[in-house]
This record gives sequence, C-alpha cells and structure tokens, in this order.
Amino acid sequence: MTDNIQPNQPAPKRIGEYLVCSPGTLQAAVKRQGQLLKNHKPYKLLGEILLEQKSISEEELTTALRKQRMARLSQCPVFKTLSSTELVGISNKFREITIPAEEQFIFQGDDDPTMYVIASGKVEVYHMDIDGNKTHIAFLGPGDPIGEMAYFSGGLRTASARTVETSNMLQAGYSALTHYFENVPHVAHAFMMLVEERRRQLEELK
Repeated sequence: MTDNIQPNQPAPKRIGEYLVCSPGTLQAAVKRQGQLLKNHKPYKLLGEILLEQKSISEEELTTALRKQRMARLSQCPVFKTLSSTELVGISNKFREITIPAEEQFIFQGDDDPTMYVIASGKVEVYHMDIDGNKTHIAFLGPGDPIGEMAYFSGGLRTASARTVETSNMLQAGYSALTHYFENVPHVAHAFMMLVEERRRQLEELK
C-alpha cells in the first residue's frame, strides 16, 4: 500500500481565518503557542489561547470551530457530498484533538469504536504480525479518515496508527455517526467504498 497523501489537496485553513482578529493579535497568539512548545508545556490550540487572552468570546470561538470542522469534513471523501445543512449537523458530532508527534493513538486489537478525520499533520498506519514484525500500510494526511475499519469488526482495531508529526484531528464515536453510515445513501456508499478499498489493501499484505 503506497502513500495516500494527496499532494494537490488544499492546505487546511487555520482557526484564525474564521475569526475576526487583527494580524497582530493572531501573531501574538501563535508566538505564545510556540513558547509553550519550546518550554515543553501542554500544547494549546490557537483558539484556546485567544480565548484566554480575551481576544475573542466563547461564542465567536464556537462559531469559528464549527465552520472549520465543516470545511475539514468536506475534504474527507466520506463526507464531501454532504450539503451545508448536513455538514452543520455532522460537525457537531466531532471534537478537535491534538496528538503530539511520534505518538501511537490507535492500537491493533483494541476495542476502540472511534473514527478520526485528519485535519493537519501526518499519520502512519501499520500492521503487526504475531511475531511482532511491523509492516507499513500507508501515510495519511489532511482530509483522510482513519479508524473506519473497526466499524464492521465490533470496534476491534485491525491495524495501528501513530503520528509522524504533531497532528490535529476531528474525533467522533461510531454511535454518533451510525445514522449517516446507514441512512444517508451517498455517505453510506462512500463509506463502504473506503472500507472495501482498505480491506483489500490489508489483504494484499498477507
């Protein structure tokens, strides 16, 4: 299985592009973010820093995050055919998380009924055999879904995944997405096509 990252995919918009803030305010928040990383302190999202600095209101941040989630989900092949109204609905099912570089977040064999959509960063998917040998499956990037295979295996992970670099993701439990996977035809079709393609790719490794 080869690198799945699409080289011509548009770069994901940052939260600042959905907020009414001066360039100076945004630059100061980005600088603060960098200082936290440099000092090995807990990572904070840009919106969180702007909120702490009282540069934006909670309502402004909530609205901006929803717009950003909608835009990011529209880049995902499973959800790209949803209407604006449908994207509003499904965007409320996801939450933003940040995973540091070189951190495993999906463990093969675990019971973990969760799906992710990569917003930014890079992820490696790999398989471990019974002897502990690792086989690379794919590199995934912005717009790519991950964790969908377990939907049809009772939540059990069929592969592992780790971040190659610090990655922002959208995360949702399968239970929150069941309606879309089973009752919205164009989403159900796209989801099944994705699952079948990845199942085929896994079979090729055996």
